[in-house]
Amino acid sequence: WYSFGVPGGVTCVMDRQTGSYGCNGALPGAPGGANVVTGWAGGPPGFGHADGPMYGATADPLPLPPNTRMSFRTVSCGTDGVVTSCINTVDQSGFVISPTGSYAF
Repeated sequence: WYSFGVPGGVTCVMDRQTGSYGCNGALPGAPGGANVVTGWAGGPPGFGHADGPMYGATADPLPLPPNTRMSFRTVSCGTDGVVTSCINTVDQSGFVISPTGSYAF
């Protein structure tokens, strides 16, 4: 896994084997109060609930610096220090985590 921290104490990962990606933690304004959002190389991401840290094996990841991004295969995730987003170029789907709301597209 590639893992990194983003604003708000959220942990994000990219799985090097499956191509899946996602974030876990406090997701402001996420649908249904979700605390996890995941996607994969073959379809749009979705929101869900996890009882504990979904990416526990990646505890205390290094933060992704503001105005940078990390990419693996067809997925890129980045943050400006406030808003975090990930996009999959296969189908132009992804998600946004923002203090004003979190959503998938």
